[in-house]
Amino acid sequence: MQTTQQTTQTGFTLIELMIAVAIVALLAAIAVPNYNSYVERARRTDATTALTKIAGQLERCYTQFSAYNNAGCTFGFASNGAVINVTYASLTAGVVSEDGDYDLTIAAGAGGATQSYVLTATARDDGSQANDDTCDTFTLSHLGQKNSTPAPAAGADNPCW
Repeated sequence: MQTTQQTTQTGFTLIELMIAVAIVALLAAIAVPNYNSYVERARRTDATTALTKIAGQLERCYTQFSAYNNAGCTFGFASNGAVINVTYASLTAGVVSEDGDYDLTIAAGAGGATQSYVLTATARDDGSQANDDTCDTFTLSHLGQKNSTPAPAAGADNPCW
């Protein structure tokens, strides 16, 4: 007596495999841009943190010397991963933020360099924030006024700060 055994094969067909690949590609097409947008927003803290740290140190200088641009006012700051000594003059020339994503500069405000300032953080062209079109620059004045460009719509909260 001869019996034939029927073998069954298990696995995926080519159609099933292609459907699975298409689903993964669709999910990736949605997830990757959202992830990149989230990372850009998270990196903006490099600018806002740097500006508030420098503003705090400048206020300390003003308390001690009654001027923001006093030559004796020097403070430590992490710039592009290294700690450096910062003065008003070095901020005029420009300093790189801690993570290296922004250039930080200072300009005299309406009352002159001894009485007022405007700090600016600008995304570096060669940095990871170069493609962040929502918040190109951040500014912080001696009065605590926080702005960014492009500016938010009238009456809207500033999404950058």
